[in-house]
Amino acid sequence: MRVKIGSSWHEVSAEQAIMVEFSEADLRNVNNMAPGARFYGQFDPADKRTADEKMA
Repeated sequence: MRVKIGSSWHEVSAEQAIMVEFSEADLRNVNNMAPGARFYGQFDPADKRTADEKMA
């Protein structure tokens, strides 16, 4: 698994774990994702970048 924070990608390994805390709404959103979906992101509504720009 990789996690992107800002513009940096972080790899998960046994030596360097990453913890992500989900709200109840986050859990519902992830559970409702399409089986082929690989990315999930939540952004500030004021962020005017396109979806592709945000996920790059």
